[in-house]
Amino acid sequence: MDARHPPDCGRSVDRRRFLGRSTAGILLLTAGPALGPVGGLLPAAGAQASRAPELAAFAESVELVAVAAYEAGIELLSEDLAPLLQALSGHHAEHAEAWAEIAGDLATGQPNELLLAALTEAIDGFGSQNEVLRFARDLENQLSVTCGHLITRLEEVDAATTAATILPVESAHAAALSYELGEGLEAGFPFGAVESSDIALGFDPSIFPVTRT
Repeated sequence: MDARHPPDCGRSVDRRRFLGRSTAGILLLTAGPALGPVGGLLPAAGAQASRAPELAAFAESVELVAVAAYEAGIELLSEDLAPLLQALSGHHAEHAEAWAEIAGDLATGQPNELLLAALTEAIDGFGSQNEVLRFARDLENQLSVTCGHLITRLEEVDAATTAATILPVESAHAAALSYELGEGLEAGFPFGAVESSDIALGFDPSIFPVTRT
């Protein structure tokens, strides 16, 4: 099956359908270093007292950062690879919807302002197709780690199941992007084959809290 042309995923679905379809969807994608010095910006992981809606609002906002970043980079991709990035962006929008349902009134429907600002220099600096693909590969790995961390913090079964369902999809994204870059799987999964839950390798909600205007 061609990893560059995964089927289109509709964005308006309820979370139950999302959970079922996403599990199957990871089979449709064929099999770096972190984006900038993010690890250096993060303190040692400590206790996160946030409840599920607060963490879900954070997760929604970081998924929407991926959507914004991919929209900015897609014009640099070839006709063969643009559908891949479009599909990944659609998955992230779908993940954001699932998190928004859990977040309820705390959902913002907006990208995480602080994280987007931290990544803006890299996004504005896109100059080639491979730069976009490498950025996306690194972002997917960091999003996977962030999901792993959320699994360790979410006690509610629906919220934990959502995180556990999203994590392998984003890991599969990293594999597909690494494949297109002609890398081996070691480069595609710098944090290990099953990723990690160490938030120092991902996006810490205490460093990138959701901002509301």
